[in-house]
Amino acid sequence: MTTRTPKDFWVEMSIREISTQAHFAGIAFSHLDPKAAANNDAVFSSIHSFLSHCAMVSKMLAAKDDGKPPKSIGDVLGVSCTSLIHQRVFRNHLEHYDERLKAWIKKYALKSMIGTYNIGPKSAMQIPDLVFVSHYDPASGIFTFVNDNFDLTMMFAEVQRIQAMADDWVHCIETGQTSPPFIHRRNIMPARQPRHSAEETARRHDEIT
Repeated sequence: MTTRTPKDFWVEMSIREISTQAHFAGIAFSHLDPKAAANNDAVFSSIHSFLSHCAMVSKMLAAKDDGKPPKSIGDVLGVSCTSLIHQRVFRNHLEHYDERLKAWIKKYALKSMIGTYNIGPKSAMQIPDLVFVSHYDPASGIFTFVNDNFDLTMMFAEVQRIQAMADDWVHCIETGQTSPPFIHRRNIMPARQPRHSAEETARRHDEIT
């Protein structure tokens, strides 16, 4: 039997944390429906929470060992560095709101009307040249920040896919189908097909929440 090293333990705990953070992201996403939330504040709080947990998944996937060449946790799972989970634009918008605030005030000037923390179709707001600072349309799943749009449903689908892959990996080590060493220097593992589909993961998430 192969002895597990500290590096193997790091890989295992990282992947378990990816599964957990993806699960938390799913919980936050389920609260985006205004019917399930107490008020608008709860919806936007959940959007911030969802994107924060997605950011944690991204950071854990990007973490690398000290090997030559270094390998990432994403390499172990087979999650590409081009995955939507690594999209940083909206994450940076929220993390650096102070800088974005100065930029959009400079761009749109004081004469522009602004709409902030509103929910519903944009077409319902009949205000010429309205700047949508923070807006969410539950019908499309589009979150808008200063007129930039981001499809939260696409990000949710990707985080579900990654959770399924992480859960599959954990299942394999718990059942002895995968054993150390978990990082191989020779090559990067090809993209893995999760044991559970995104739909199955969503169903399991609904049962839990």
